[in-house]
Amino acid sequence: MEIIFRSEAAISKWIKLPGILWCLVVLIHSCSRKDILPSEIKSKTSLQQFIDNGDLLNSFIKDKAVYTFAFETGNLQVPENEIKQINSIPEQWKTIIAFTDNTQLVVPTKGTSLNFIVENIQLNPSGVNPLAAIANVSLPTYGRVKVTVLGKNGAAGNITHLCHAQTAKQAVPILGLYPNYNNDVQLTFTDKNGKERGSANIKIQTTSLPANFPDLLLVKSDPQKMEPGVNLVSYPGESELDISIPYMVDNEGAVRWVLLFKSSADLNPFSASIGLHRTKKGTFISGDQAKPRIVEIDMFGNLLKQWDLQKLGYTFHHEVTEAQNGNFLVTVTKPSARLTDGKPRVNDHIIELDPFNNSVVKEWDFANLVDTSRYLKPDGFTPPEFSQNPTNWVHNNSIAELENNLLATMRYQGILSFTHAGNLRWLISPHKYWSQKFQSYLLNPIDENGNPVTDPAVINGDAAAPGFDWPWGPHTPVVLPDNNILVFDNGYNRNWVSLALKDNNYSRVVEYKVDETKKTVQQVWSFGQTLGANGFSQALSGVQYLPITKHILFCPGMGVKTSKGLGGRIIELDPITKEIIFNLEITVSSISAFHRATRMSLYPDTI
Repeated sequence: MEIIFRSEAAISKWIKLPGILWCLVVLIHSCSRKDILPSEIKSKTSLQQFIDNGDLLNSFIKDKAVYTFAFETGNLQVPENEIKQINSIPEQWKTIIAFTDNTQLVVPTKGTSLNFIVENIQLNPSGVNPLAAIANVSLPTYGRVKVTVLGKNGAAGNITHLCHAQTAKQAVPILGLYPNYNNDVQLTFTDKNGKERGSANIKIQTTSLPANFPDLLLVKSDPQKMEPGVNLVSYPGESELDISIPYMVDNEGAVRWVLLFKSSADLNPFSASIGLHRTKKGTFISGDQAKPRIVEIDMFGNLLKQWDLQKLGYTFHHEVTEAQNGNFLVTVTKPSARLTDGKPRVNDHIIELDPFNNSVVKEWDFANLVDTSRYLKPDGFTPPEFSQNPTNWVHNNSIAELENNLLATMRYQGILSFTHAGNLRWLISPHKYWSQKFQSYLLNPIDENGNPVTDPAVINGDAAAPGFDWPWGPHTPVVLPDNNILVFDNGYNRNWVSLALKDNNYSRVVEYKVDETKKTVQQVWSFGQTLGANGFSQALSGVQYLPITKHILFCPGMGVKTSKGLGGRIIELDPITKEIIFNLEITVSSISAFHRATRMSLYPDTI
């Protein structure tokens, strides 16, 4: 029991009392006190536990001699005689409880407006992304923030993300703002499980996009059927030598994210070729042809890390992707590589780069996989920049993993699979011009009805069968869940005839099924021929498998006929019904609208 003396006079008087009287005085004095001594107020510890757990107080009532405090996760009863005063301040989301021992607790409490939590807003904090902001907030207690950028035309345009951070003070990323618009943004305060507690509403005014930005025309959109997400468009700029301008477009054809690298000290110049790939940790990696390097950037366009390819003996072309083991697979040119006659060769190496140790784990040379002498002399009709030649003999343009092996596309040689040890497994390619050494690796065609194709003209690529054709100048091999292969068949010089001599050029998405044991390749289905020039891209471009809807994204990106000129097109397709769910035209002043287009969530899962 704690003894509290009132004055020095009292102390002096009591000290002179005999021992038994001293004890009696202390006992009488203690029992006569009406307040509760500090060691007796156990309710403070219980209340503090709710506070430490980040629970909000929803309400409290007094019944007889007991206060009942109703928190989000449970109730707590406190005797009236432990509390001196309770002061509710709902506009600040807090309740101040004063105890009879002259101490107090500030208890986070469900209140009214939450607009006070926003301390400041930084628009375009990196200087590179004018459609992004950071809101610094101070929450009533621990919790999460759900960001919603409200759509211009209703809920279909809403972009919403529940952030992972749970601290009371947070720098909240705001992505998905419209350009040249006073955006309505809602910041919703939730508990750690995402249960909503209240919201703050803010306005963010943005600037216009650059004057030379691509012209976007929404032809069709059915959001109820579409794969969720936005479309990342890897726009190279006004030419292949310009600075890349990646941007994202929503289901209404509106730009909601952009990186203007011309404003970046670290990424100007920057030529991304195939474009940005999202990593497992939510960042982007890309290769840079302007400065031979691999870069890692965040959603705001900040350069996080870079790897100098030139120091490793390579230059970059086309693609870098993250392998299952976390290393990078990079399509490169090795300047020191030569043909047997001593002439240089390009676009014919792949490396596996360890990003943690900045070292090359493995190098694959296509000269050891396929025949460097298999090429056609210029036909006089195909533009030189697209013609095969001894130096650019294979033109590897993408790389993927197929189970424990690798899968690559080659503009002039088809599709191949090879082992990590560098051994060729098979080739999907017209059989014409392959030497005897490679005959055993060539897969034999089967049409969509399961019938073997026996016509030598089709096998050699001189003609197409109703249910089968080879890929011509292919891009973007995609491994499906059943290990079938999806690819963008550009139709480059289809059936060996120059594009300049044909009026019925077309590109397509095609699915192939490989039986390595039987040495066969079956065409499962394809789409694109009916689009003709409206879907034809002689180079670049890509396809994507959309896992939620099982739809396909078909994205011809160069020289595609649009209603306003030339450019590219993003099409979401139901492969079963062939229904077009989404169709976006992109018209540009140059010939190239994009290298790739990819459907993804605007926010990575890691934020």
